[in-house]
Amino acid sequence: MIKTKRLELVRFDNKYAKDLFELWSDYEVIKYTYMPQLKSIDECSEKIEMFINYTDDEVVNNFIILLDGKAIGIVGSPIIDKNKAVFGLYYQLMKKYWGKGYISEAVEAFINYIRGKFPNAEFNAEVVCENPASETILRKIGFSKVGIEKNGFTLNKFTLDIVKFIG
Repeated sequence: MIKTKRLELVRFDNKYAKDLFELWSDYEVIKYTYMPQLKSIDECSEKIEMFINYTDDEVVNNFIILLDGKAIGIVGSPIIDKNKAVFGLYYQLMKKYWGKGYISEAVEAFINYIRGKFPNAEFNAEVVCENPASETILRKIGFSKVGIEKNGFTLNKFTLDIVKFIG
């Protein structure tokens, strides 16, 4: 578990399925991700199991963000190359908590946690151009823009450019 001033980051667990269903059934939250909009708690439980199965027990690279015991989002990193300490970065937050600094707080704590295990860790993040709020978060926590991939994101018959960041 990771604690911040206002939040806790905990391992994925099905006891948070109801809260995460609220997150993952909201189109506004998931529209720029490859995660499908979930239709049931059962689908949510399957996604949670997927995150549990993709969690590296040595690193613990996937977390649920809690505020006063309620799951309000997720943060984590696909491991790109563990030997070279290269990680991806993702985060999602319930819409009603946007604009309050929670995601920046959670992402900073998560990155500090990973860097505690891998001091030279490098993080790669991608944001669709139509999501300037996510770009702002990355810049706020010290990431630098390294390029744009034209037509890098395709979902449901629409294609968008991706801004690539490194931190």
